[in-house]
Amino acid sequence: MNRAGAELRLERVSRSWGKQRALEDVSLTVAPGERVLLAGPSGAGKSTLLRLLAGALRPTHGVVRAGGIDLQSMSAHELRRHRARCRIVEQGGLLVPQLDVHRNVLAGRLADMRWYAVLGAALWRTDADEVRRILEPLGLADRQWDLAGQLSGGQQQRVAIARALISRPAILLADEPTSSLDPRTAGEATRLLVEEARQRGATLVLCSHWLSLARASADRIVGIRGGRLVLDESPGDVDDEALERLYQGSDEKL
Repeated sequence: MNRAGAELRLERVSRSWGKQRALEDVSLTVAPGERVLLAGPSGAGKSTLLRLLAGALRPTHGVVRAGGIDLQSMSAHELRRHRARCRIVEQGGLLVPQLDVHRNVLAGRLADMRWYAVLGAALWRTDADEVRRILEPLGLADRQWDLAGQLSGGQQQRVAIARALISRPAILLADEPTSSLDPRTAGEATRLLVEEARQRGATLVLCSHWLSLARASADRIVGIRGGRLVLDESPGDVDDEALERLYQGSDEKL
């Protein structure tokens, strides 16, 4: 499977649920391999935007393209292929608590594995060194063989990050992946996400309130407020006043 980054594009996209509009007339292009920080207060529409890019949602109006192709015109096979090239890291790890950390991380590869490799991973401790390499900077190398259900919420979130990274996605969509982490661990996790994307040429859209940690590593900052795109600049062109306007009435910016 091709793991090169892909261009992502929203063309005048809106998304509604009944009378409630989550996004309104948003146009955005993310270049292959670009690292974008998606900022804005809770309820702004950031999670909706990420799911549209992943093909997990369809727009109510407008067009979402990946590699120049309208996602709604893709065949079922093409759409599955696009979704397999994406990984969404969400708040809340959604791990299998009865499995050890190692196997929860390897689950990120299931879409790419042959049946016999899946069986081998279930029966034996395969790819132990690679899993440990990803867990190390997240501070979890010593918990590799512990049951996921024995971990704290913050530790489970870090396992979810490792699970996304092991698949080497072409498109990494991170939805507040460090919200439950302390500042030091959040910094390490953010740096790991950015560095893995940079090394592999993956496209990264990182949604985070830890602006002080993420903005130094981003190529662009895109701001969403009230379902509308209100900011799209390079980090050097975004001052504190602009961020204060983006988060006006919210205490979430860190």
